[in-house]
Amino acid sequence: MKKRKIAIVGLIILIWIGIVGFLMIKSKGKENQVKNDKNLERYTIPEEKKIFLNGVVQPTKSKVFYKDLTKGENYKIHKENGENVSKGNLLITYKNEEITNQISDLKNQIDNMKKGKEKELVPGTNEEEIKNLQKELSKLKDKQYSYEYAPFTGRVYISNKEASGENQELLKLRTTDFNITSQVSERELEKVKEDQKVDILILANDKKVQGTIEDISDEPEAQAVALDQQPSTNTSVSNYPITINLDSKANIENGYHVQINIKLPNNKFKIPTSAIKEDGNKKYVYLIKDNALVKQFIQVENKDDKFSEVISGLKEKDEIIKTITSEMKEGQVIE
Repeated sequence: MKKRKIAIVGLIILIWIGIVGFLMIKSKGKENQVKNDKNLERYTIPEEKKIFLNGVVQPTKSKVFYKDLTKGENYKIHKENGENVSKGNLLITYKNEEITNQISDLKNQIDNMKKGKEKELVPGTNEEEIKNLQKELSKLKDKQYSYEYAPFTGRVYISNKEASGENQELLKLRTTDFNITSQVSERELEKVKEDQKVDILILANDKKVQGTIEDISDEPEAQAVALDQQPSTNTSVSNYPITINLDSKANIENGYHVQINIKLPNNKFKIPTSAIKEDGNKKYVYLIKDNALVKQFIQVENKDDKFSEVISGLKEKDEIIKTITSEMKEGQVIE
């Protein structure tokens, strides 16, 4: 009986020790845990501002060769549709039939004069005149044929339609290398820079690539676009051509349309001043990472009672504690 009482007492003591230990562990855990009250309001660093533009994929160089009647009605194209050519290759030969007829007439005239010279009673009468006609013949021969050469390396595209009349297209020469052409409005012109990186969405296949702004023209397009939001006024906005180089040419064809996303770098973020704590000469905020508080040191440029301008230490989409309290410390877990 005595042994039984001792066992019961021992069991009660063990249970009591367990309860006390559990309460101590729970209390210690709570010390390292931040209560989810109004002081735990989060503040998210806003995303960088973006400009969205529409663009089209085009050859880096392109030239259309139109029929030039001043060079002659008859022509010959020396390349096939889709054929690759090198710079300086002969593309088109024109033959001027009017000059051809003049050459034929001049040759007959010279031949007749030579026959008459053989019958001359006084030698040398027509000799000087024949020499002058031969010089004129030589000049006409130089003008009889005209040539068009490839100004750059590329690929030839020939229309299936028979060219007729003046300014009819004979062929196009395009490089096999592409870039993107677009326009930026006068409102956004000062926000974009050459060598700036951009994100590109290819609308035909939803592929995403990157590019770099190669050139921004300081000459606006000839026609300004009217502002839709002010139909009652004559207010217009000018657009400036820009050229974008592609980092990758995969999945891209000439003529594809794209959407261009240009981030506007902003190294300055306004955050609530209540989110900032001082540690000596340093300032920090509490980042929320994996549901825990992480001390993040920052640099502040301007500060007032409500907001402070942070110039380094934070980036877009970072989450921080909006108001730091004295109970908070690094490593604490957020409920």
